[in-house]
Amino acid sequence: MPQSESSVVIRDISSQITTFTTPFYRFAPFGYRKFVAVGNRATAIRLQDGKILLLNPIQLDRTVQDRLNQLGGVDYIACDLGHHLYVADYLKRWPNAKTIGVSGLPGKRKDVKWDFVYEDWQQSPEDQFSFSDEIETVLFEGFITYCVAWYHKPTRTLIISDLLMNLPATEQYHPSSADEGLFSREFAKRAHPFSIWFRRLIYYVACVKYMPMRRDAKRVAELDIQRIVPCHGDVLDGDGNKAWAEVYQWFLEGRPQPGWLWSVKEPIMTITRRLFLM
Repeated sequence: MPQSESSVVIRDISSQITTFTTPFYRFAPFGYRKFVAVGNRATAIRLQDGKILLLNPIQLDRTVQDRLNQLGGVDYIACDLGHHLYVADYLKRWPNAKTIGVSGLPGKRKDVKWDFVYEDWQQSPEDQFSFSDEIETVLFEGFITYCVAWYHKPTRTLIISDLLMNLPATEQYHPSSADEGLFSREFAKRAHPFSIWFRRLIYYVACVKYMPMRRDAKRVAELDIQRIVPCHGDVLDGDGNKAWAEVYQWFLEGRPQPGWLWSVKEPIMTITRRLFLM
């Protein structure tokens, strides 16, 4: 566990939800690790029975560990194909925590025992672990990393990983992630809910299968969303449904059946996802 001065910012966004944000860089061409600054965020939810559900864990350092201990430890750890790097570190500290993964993770992370694998819309972790009164999830089977949308009913908060970004990140960087270089600045201009560029990124790059994406985007759009907590970028307080509708407009308002473009694209993206799982 890193013992140096922590760069993590911890914030209670409600009496039931605590976030842990840290600098993080996405993409690394030619080994250049600080290519695009996007920040990263883990979220801990205190359930009504006092148990702690941790979503998308970040690197575990002393500051993070101490705060989680203050909350009561970690009882559930959930992640998708894009946010699983540090799960084993948390299990070493809280070995009795139940792990919640998605399709592909058991093969990709054989060092982790997965207690529940979210594989299709007919099953859910909230039913498996009896917290459906507080949590509703939507598994995006059509998203390349099998992202899960976690909705906390009491606070009307949607917690997501890569389904939506809200850059520039001002909580993880000072003054913001846009000041971390040219590529970070240009990406920050485009990676937010009200950017046509980001809508295209989700539609053309992140989507593997059109019909499941459309189905799941509609399920989230039907929720009453006050706040959105993304892994990358700032928390959106207010107008959560509007932000979601902007990003997923082409799925929400698009044709029920995919066009010819998707008949070509889906096999290619399916192969791409298989390579990602290796």
